[in-house]
Amino acid sequence: MSHCVRIEVLPGFGIVIESGLRERKKERTRQELMRSALRLFADRGFDQVTVEEIAADCEVSPRTVFRYFSSKEDVLFAQGDRSLTRLIETLQGEPPDVPPLEGLRRAMHTLSEDYLEDKEAVVLRHQIMSATPALRTRAAERQQGWEAAVIDQLRTGGQISGMSDLDVRLVVAAAMTALRVAVTVWVADSTDLDLDHLIDTTFDRLRRGL
Repeated sequence: MSHCVRIEVLPGFGIVIESGLRERKKERTRQELMRSALRLFADRGFDQVTVEEIAADCEVSPRTVFRYFSSKEDVLFAQGDRSLTRLIETLQGEPPDVPPLEGLRRAMHTLSEDYLEDKEAVVLRHQIMSATPALRTRAAERQQGWEAAVIDQLRTGGQISGMSDLDVRLVVAAAMTALRVAVTVWVADSTDLDLDHLIDTTFDRLRRGL
């Protein structure tokens, strides 16, 4: 039985259909590379795995890996880059009169959806980074980048009008720490804690303090 897809080219439609199929295929390949890399990193250690081995595990060439990721480290952090993009997009939809801490709390819940979809991958990333000092340092640097991006968006959206630079940086850094703590507790727990509840709990305690 043939599995070929017949695409009828209509004005304004054929290219869209073809492009959509191509993008879905690229995303599947990207996800397969990420899953393979995480498994190899967890089994053998991040420093012991090469790009060539990741490629061989997925039966593709190293060139294909580099088509999706700029480095071995990028394979590990790529999902975080997507999470940051989603966080910024969510903040862009917040009205200017929403207090920044509340807007950040709501935005963090959109990220929890991604974490809940694939907890196994989140757990593996935490284990790999915990076992690799250089990756922990890199993760801390990336969190600073997240904070800078969020501050820029809050300024653009007008949610921090009238706040001092110190207060803005404190609120954003505290919100990022709240998310990190909630996810860390969720990953380490074996009783299936509710991540959304953990996020609300950390933010409620911050709100009482800030």
